[in-house]
Amino acid sequence: MSTQPLRRRLLLPALYIAAAALGGCGTAPEAIPPAASAEALASELRVLVFRGGTAARLGHNHVLRAGDLHVDWPAAGPVLRFRLDALAVDPPALRAALGEGFTSAVDDEARAGTRANLLKALESASHPEVVVRTVHQVGEGARRAVEAEITLHGVTRRQSFVADVDGRRARGQVVIRQSDFGIQPFTVLGGLLAVQDELVVQFELVQP
Repeated sequence: MSTQPLRRRLLLPALYIAAAALGGCGTAPEAIPPAASAEALASELRVLVFRGGTAARLGHNHVLRAGDLHVDWPAAGPVLRFRLDALAVDPPALRAALGEGFTSAVDDEARAGTRANLLKALESASHPEVVVRTVHQVGEGARRAVEAEITLHGVTRRQSFVADVDGRRARGQVVIRQSDFGIQPFTVLGGLLAVQDELVVQFELVQP
């Protein structure tokens, strides 16, 4: 049996905020890719989605990038919002930058199929926007303990994580679970192919 149709069916129900390249299924990320230069610095949010299932090697890890990320910076800390229908799925340059674990090729047809399945799974017509609102920060130096409210798929959850903050710039990562937001992680063929419940969200924020 050809593995290509299976790859194309590997859905990425995913969203969110902050973390780094993964060398394979189920292992923890180690580092966020280098920040942009000062001249090119702009806010960016990426979501890493990891393959699972008994035949995980037939699928891909995936990366989503918020295409219309908006950042406000009230006194409590940054508020981000982006639309699910503006997510970029597996941009080749970003996959290359993530390195090991993201080196497999994903063609245009597979990206289009993944995008369509993703928007359907996230019910983007009913819940088109993701919002992350800083609630509280602890710390006096660059390293902060942050608590934020994440609204996704019509569900709002509080999440704690660590971020590096310098004035109105912030950088960090967070692990979230799809199931916490009422999203059923994708599986097909009795668990032969799946995506893992945990998503890694990486963010680099700047307020001009």
